[in-house]
Amino acid sequence: MQTWLNYFEYNRRNRPSVPWARGIEVEPHLRTPLIRSLQKFQLGESGEGRKLRDHARKAGDPTYAAAIDLFIQEEQEHARLMGFILRDLQAPVLTNHWSDRCFVFLRQLFGLQQELMVLLLPEMIAKRYFQALHDGTRDPVLRAVFAQIARDEDGHLAFHVAYLQRAFENLSFTRRIVALVIWRLLFRATCLAVMLDHRSVLQAVGVNRREFWQDCGRIFDAVAAGIFSPAHLGGPAPVIHPQPSTNP
Repeated sequence: MQTWLNYFEYNRRNRPSVPWARGIEVEPHLRTPLIRSLQKFQLGESGEGRKLRDHARKAGDPTYAAAIDLFIQEEQEHARLMGFILRDLQAPVLTNHWSDRCFVFLRQLFGLQQELMVLLLPEMIAKRYFQALHDGTRDPVLRAVFAQIARDEDGHLAFHVAYLQRAFENLSFTRRIVALVIWRLLFRATCLAVMLDHRSVLQAVGVNRREFWQDCGRIFDAVAAGIFSPAHLGGPAPVIHPQPSTNP
């Protein structure tokens, strides 16, 4: 876990600059759906993560607990960046939404490993979502923010995969398959909910529902392989290495 602590410390010290002084000139057809969509994602990334921090401390690895603290801070940085965008677009931030309440409720039901599995559901979708937003606008401020968040999500996924791969390595074949099937069903339900709730912005950035569904599925497959495919399932699990932040 020291590698991941170093990764998050590096990211914290080397955040790429965003040209805020230029202002945001969002395409007219994108403005309203972008605001409505970002308001929900901003709320989801603004939590304090008290339960996750508590679980990480109880895991008995101070280095991992410190990395979790920095991971949560990075999520809060995403909320801050999206908050700046909403403020520039003269839109309020949300304080409550059903989707956020659902995930908070689910995450509080379980221990560390199960909470991470629930946490990964929106994280996997966010990777594709922010890439879609980046590719769907010409505004340099928006592209810089969305590129940064998309890169960070890559690191977040790899960080949690690294922990869960070790945590699940002693699961029996049967329990591993059952866990994977249940998790896939939950992921697809989450993906469908996101597609419906954010369909306007996905349409505005030119991503059709089938493309988004398939791309999210490929992300899930890669993450699931990293967690559930050690040697006793037929070969070594893929290794996802952390990548430091770079400028867009």
